Order: sequence, then structure tokens, then C-alpha cells
Amino acid sequence: MGRTQDIIALAGEGDRGRTLLEALHAAPGIEVRYYFDADPSSPGVALARERGVRCRSDGRFDELRGDDEVDLVVDATGDPDVLAALATAKHPDTRLLDRAGVRLVLRLLEAGGESAGLADEERRAYERRIAELTETVEHEPVERACYIRQASHQVKTPLSAIQSYVNVILGGYTGEIPERTREIVQKIHARCDAALTNLAKCRMLADVRCSGRDDLEMSTVHLNELVGQAVELRAELAGRLGVEVRYLAHAGADQVRCDPQKTTVLLAELIENAVVYSHEGGLVEVSVEPAAGGRPAVVVRDHGIGIPERCLPRVFDEDYRADPAVKHHPDGAGVGLTIAREIARLHGFDLAVESEEGRGSVFTLTVPPGA
Repeated sequence: MGRTQDIIALAGEGDRGRTLLEALHAAPGIEVRYYFDADPSSPGVALARERGVRCRSDGRFDELRGDDEVDLVVDATGDPDVLAALATAKHPDTRLLDRAGVRLVLRLLEAGGESAGLADEERRAYERRIAELTETVEHEPVERACYIRQASHQVKTPLSAIQSYVNVILGGYTGEIPERTREIVQKIHARCDAALTNLAKCRMLADVRCSGRDDLEMSTVHLNELVGQAVELRAELAGRLGVEVRYLAHAGADQVRCDPQKTTVLLAELIENAVVYSHEGGLVEVSVEPAAGGRPAVVVRDHGIGIPERCLPRVFDEDYRADPAVKHHPDGAGVGLTIAREIARLHGFDLAVESEEGRGSVFTLTVPPGA
């Protein structure tokens, strides 16, 4: 109470981070207290140190939880994993601005620059920096995802060719092969299968990130039907791993407005995660239940390896896998839950996890009022 400045923590990256830091410093009534950048030698870090801003470059945001004076945490990286980590680390009373929020800040800064008493030439330079930064913030995440989508397609072609040659050898079309050679070729085949599966996951994640809410094909559907379809999609995997999937539909109102295809993908990823990290002979329980306010929620419960408490804040991060998960399933891509989170975010659904190491996990997808 009584403060004359708004206090901001900024997560930046490279030149973009430096530009936004400059813009924030030029705006009246703003104090940038923290600056985070994964590269300790970045120009943003250099400027922050020069201005006396507290810096950190180890990917952690511990200071934020205990600092209730921070009004805004601004993510200028465009990285969904950074955004998720900031959401977990910040103080409960602190607001978090994502990419859309950053655009709003930039517009406010632009307006503030005009009234800050800058000379005409300084103001024009200031406005150019804001315009360049706005364009970068809006387009870079999509461009990055589209590049990954293209690159995954290019990598898929030679991998598929290798797999075809391996199938020819294993099929006996090149003649008899020694048993030891067969074992090695079978391992190559298995690795190709895993790599192609992981590439498909990465492409799916890129497709979701290249799209936006305007690309959702919305309709009103029964959530029970979508969950049933998702269970069927993972039935073969569950049978192969010796895991039972038990589905309990909701007897009450279950209509939701969503993109049915993307929502089915989201649910299938949650079920696949539960199946893969269950023990052979285990049980995965999938149910549609009423949540707060009478809205339906999908609960996916397994009794498998569970997630260590220290790993829960990062469980939806791209490429992140806890040690027990890597040991249990070495060939995982580490993007399935990220896909689920991104689709949930597009729809405005709430996706939460509870888990205990060695006792299993519970993922809950809740449909908000009005959906």
C-alpha cells in the first residue's frame, strides 16, 4: 500500500528481452525488480545488471513466491514451458501475463512513451522498438512451431526408409541372417518405431501451437462419447502392455462445447500416459464426474509409478521426464502431457494433476462454466 511504482518481474530472451527491458525502464511508474534469461551472457542480462536489476539464468524463479510486492510477472519468451514454470513459482497474489498480456503491456508502453516528455526523435526510436518487439512477440512462437513441424517431416522420411529396409531384412528377403544379427536388427526396428512415434508426437504438438482458438472447430457434443472414443484409441496399447482400462460414464448432463477432434486427442494423451506408467496387470480408471458448479470433469486415475513431488511443477513441460519415468519407459518423447496442456489451454479447460511416487497419479480435466 502507498507504493508509487508497479513492480515487475520479466522473463526475457536475447535481444527481445533487452528491448522490452529498455522499454519498461523508459516507462514512468514501473520498477523492474527481476530479470530471468536462460543465457547468462545475453544482452538482456547485461543490461539488467547495469541497471541494478536482480538476474537469474538457471531456469529457476524461486524469488517470486516469497515476494508479494511483485505486481506483474511478464513472460516475453513465448515458451509455454517457461510460462507454466512462472505460473507455478509466482506469489499467489501476483498476476502473470502471457503472450497476449505482453501485447497489452506493449501498447500501454507505447502510449506512455508519448506522454513521458521524450523528444520527438527519442519518441520515434522508442515507438520503433515497441513495434519491432510487438511483431516478434506475436510471431516468433508460431514460427518456431511451424519450423519444428517442417523439420519433423523431413526427419520422418529417412527414418521410414530405414524401417522399410529393416523390414526387408527381418522378412527374410535378403536370405538367412545369424541369430545375433537378427537381434541387433530387431533393436534397430524397435528404435525406428519409437523414433517415428516420438516424431509424430512432436509434429502434433507443433500443429497445436501453430493453430489458435480461431482454428478450433467448435460444436456441442457429449463428453461421454469423446472419452469413449479416446479409450478405444488406446485399447490396443493397453492390451499390449497388460493394463486394464475401466471407463465409467457420467449419467447426468455431459454436453460441452469444444473441438471434438482436438479434445479426443487431449483425452487420449492422458489415458496413454496413465497406461504407459502403470505396471503390467495394473488398472487405469477413467470417469466423467460432476465437478464444482455441476460442470463435468474427466478424471484419469492410475495406480502406477507415480510422480515425485519435486517433479510435479514441471510435469507438463515439453521434453521433461522425471527419473522414474525414464527408467520405466525409456523411449518416451516427453511431449504427450504437453500436447494435453496446450489443447486444454486453447479451450480454456483446467488440467490438474495429483500424484504420489509409487502410488499412482490422478489427472483431472475440468470444463469451465459456459463451455
